[in-house]
Amino acid sequence: MKGNRISRQLDEYLDYKHSLGFKLTHEESVLRNFANYTLDIGYSGSLNVEIVLSWIASGSKKNKTMARKMQVIKPFSKYVSALDSEAQCIQGKFYRNTHDRPEPYIYSENEVLMLMNECDRLYSPDGIRARTVKCIIGLLWATGMRPSEPVNLIRKDVDLAHACITVRETKFAKERIIPVSASVIQALEEYINWLDPLVGGMAPDDPLFRTTGGVPLCERALSYAFSCIRDSIGAAPNGYSHIRLYDFRHTLACSTILRWLNEGNDASAMIYNLSAFLGHVKVEDTYWYLTATPELMNITCSMYEKRFGGGYDA
Repeated sequence: MKGNRISRQLDEYLDYKHSLGFKLTHEESVLRNFANYTLDIGYSGSLNVEIVLSWIASGSKKNKTMARKMQVIKPFSKYVSALDSEAQCIQGKFYRNTHDRPEPYIYSENEVLMLMNECDRLYSPDGIRARTVKCIIGLLWATGMRPSEPVNLIRKDVDLAHACITVRETKFAKERIIPVSASVIQALEEYINWLDPLVGGMAPDDPLFRTTGGVPLCERALSYAFSCIRDSIGAAPNGYSHIRLYDFRHTLACSTILRWLNEGNDASAMIYNLSAFLGHVKVEDTYWYLTATPELMNITCSMYEKRFGGGYDA
């Protein structure tokens, strides 16, 4: 039999999880690294705390990195210990800040428009790169899509007649349909009509968003283009050294909750709608996206005082 005990158990574990529909892209990479470490040092025994801590200590000494490695190992150890009497189930909290979340940046409408206008300054010999990035920024702002999702869209994913977008390749392999406003459909229709003759026509299965020369735009190219324009708005985020494409997703979540509250809707009851719209598996993930903006805090405090009373007794 190939490998050692841990590597064989890992293959069985991954087959089992994949059969349940889990992608485990990041987790598999981390677990493979662990299994390869045990092979490199000639370890042939069962999984235990000592070998796990030895592997973690062999890499980055950043507390968060070590904590996330341990987080990936724990479910694997639970599976292995149920089948291998000599294996240990890793329990307890060894490291801090596993889920330490830097504060995301919440864009204002004016900042988004400034970023879109700045796209015209991007190097773009045939104009395709500049217009594509501008269109995607507007789409991210309007839909809260993950940055990877627009670049994976194909032409037939955009249904102009029914004003919706189908997102097929998602983080959790969970296809979803996003309803969009008339203004978004208009912008997409104008982009398609402008691009179509430049690329010789688009078939239903052709990539929607292109860059210079009609080449399909990839996520890496989108991120680089954004890095070229992000300083134009002079943003000073607290949690990161610079603003990110992912911050559009946080902005959509916060602005949606704020709009619901201003309209007098029960945001707690409607959060499940937002969760489905964003493509989250668990509603807890949606709460993770909410940030205590001044606007949200102001209306939340007002609602609290209205219900329970305000004031201060000296």
